[in-house]
Amino acid sequence: MIELENIVGENRLFTYKVAHDGGSAPNPYGGVCTLAICKPKIRSVAKRGDVVVGFGCKDDQYRIVYCMVVDENLTWEEYIKRCNSNGSDFIKDKIPKNDKDQGDCIWLDANRYIKALKSWSKHDGSEDFDRDVTNGKKVLIGSKFWYFGSGSKKNSLTIPEGNDLRLIVPRAQGHRSTSNMNFRDAFVEFFNKQLVDKEITEPGLKGAPTISPTTDERTYSACRAAEKESDLTDEELD
Repeated sequence: MIELENIVGENRLFTYKVAHDGGSAPNPYGGVCTLAICKPKIRSVAKRGDVVVGFGCKDDQYRIVYCMVVDENLTWEEYIKRCNSNGSDFIKDKIPKNDKDQGDCIWLDANRYIKALKSWSKHDGSEDFDRDVTNGKKVLIGSKFWYFGSGSKKNSLTIPEGNDLRLIVPRAQGHRSTSNMNFRDAFVEFFNKQLVDKEITEPGLKGAPTISPTTDERTYSACRAAEKESDLTDEELD
């Protein structure tokens, strides 16, 4: 069984609420999990060995949408090159092919704004470029990840009522890391116990996104508004 390893040294546990779980941010496809668009404040500082955990929203706010161990933090320029590479460093299935594709390698040039490739994320304007590339700076990549998406009875990992770990979940749309330092060991222990209880023996893709291009016809206006508000919010400090 492959478990989440202890978070040690200066490595951080980042937690936030996934305002828009559509399979683009995070993108769990192609064998690796990537966080390339949204959450620029996390992407700009996270490094190898950090753990990023996204929770649901509203009534679902204590359920884990995904957990990723950061292997690499590439610049956007490096990410674009890797996604277009034919070599051993190729990162596959991240370039969107159409407006229903969840690929997150949507920008053509990291040094200047060029209208993005059409994708399910609906990021395409200069404001999106600034949030994703200029402010976010990096793309987080993890080969060791657990993506549960909308969850299921079998694969639903929720912090129960009365558990102090609920304190790592931001109250609003910001993120936490500094105040999580004293909860790192407790989270790893909780997460691994849940994996055992749910008989989840391997990392990887364990569920489908909450909002899917094949099943959901809702407009993006409310989701995008929540996503932008989340990205502009600073870290919550207690």
